[in-house]
Amino acid sequence: MARNTISKVFILLSITVLFTQCKHKQVRYLPIIGISTVDKANGDTIYHTIANFTTTDQLGQVVTQDTFRNKIYVANFFFVTCPGICKQMNEELERVQKSFAGNGKVKFASFTVNPEYDSIPVLAEYAKLHDAVPYQWYFLRGDKQQVLDLARHSYLAETEGYLVHSQNLTLIDSKGRIRGVYSGLVTTDVDRLIKDIQLLLKEESENNS
Repeated sequence: MARNTISKVFILLSITVLFTQCKHKQVRYLPIIGISTVDKANGDTIYHTIANFTTTDQLGQVVTQDTFRNKIYVANFFFVTCPGICKQMNEELERVQKSFAGNGKVKFASFTVNPEYDSIPVLAEYAKLHDAVPYQWYFLRGDKQQVLDLARHSYLAETEGYLVHSQNLTLIDSKGRIRGVYSGLVTTDVDRLIKDIQLLLKEESENNS
């Protein structure tokens, strides 16, 4: 009788442990992009993340990586006087923003690579042209070398000298990790970005529940 009782207790404990493991298992719908390493002390995987930065937005307010803490955001690089690629890319990004209107979890960060010309007033006018919602879509101006370093080392964008040659829109999760890269010039790719943002929102909601 005692043996049966012990067996039942063991089975119940096993089910409880299994349920707990399943409950806390992290789901992942999108890959994590970038070189990762393993912490030798505890065996945890350390993923590539976006470095800290300090910039100013179109409203003249300081914006840092902390601004996007616990948020999903899309980043890109542009300059106001770019007549072709940048205009088309930001028109597509405008479409993405409208798909998530009113969603405080989704943000956008557009870094100018020409801060000498793209002053705060210039960025403010450009933001209006794209119906940028304040505190959701940030047009950012910072030190040119800092932005170049961010593009090359953090967002993994293509660079050449003091220019950033990238038409890409980069999806970042709430932990600062790259989860997708999309062409801002291809409508179907931007459609995929919208779907992937929805997937990432679902992933983070399930992992935080």
